[in-house]
Amino acid sequence: MKISVFVVSVILFASIFLPLAYLVTKSARTEKKIKNTLLKFGTENKLSIDAVELHGNLILALDRTHKKLLYTTRKTILSNIQIIDLPVLSECQIRTLRNKGKNLEWVSLELANKEAKQNIVFYEEQQDSGPVVDPMSSLNEAEKWKNMILPLLKTA
Repeated sequence: MKISVFVVSVILFASIFLPLAYLVTKSARTEKKIKNTLLKFGTENKLSIDAVELHGNLILALDRTHKKLLYTTRKTILSNIQIIDLPVLSECQIRTLRNKGKNLEWVSLELANKEAKQNIVFYEEQQDSGPVVDPMSSLNEAEKWKNMILPLLKTA
């Protein structure tokens, strides 16, 4: 009787925790692969990437030496990398959209100068693809990146 209870317990434990452990390790490997791909792209293009961050579908990287911001999405890592030259920009603001003043529907970081604006979307409620992110954590992440980018912008 004791052996059967032990065997059933082991099977239940394994059926619950082994899939979870697999998902966690797979996610960590994927993130590491994405970061290594972006770092390799940086070295090929003579950039010294200081910070790489994955937030949902968004991938951001910052080169403080050359004052460049790189961003792309998980689906188009190398085929659609946007490189923004920060010294030509003069503004960095967080833009949000709320439904009836309550819930966040959209969070972005707006980089602009007199000629152009560039929006980097951190959260979009209608986005169905990619990992699910919390709107408030997206707002905090946008604030963190704003604080990292502001010192690198053109001084007025």
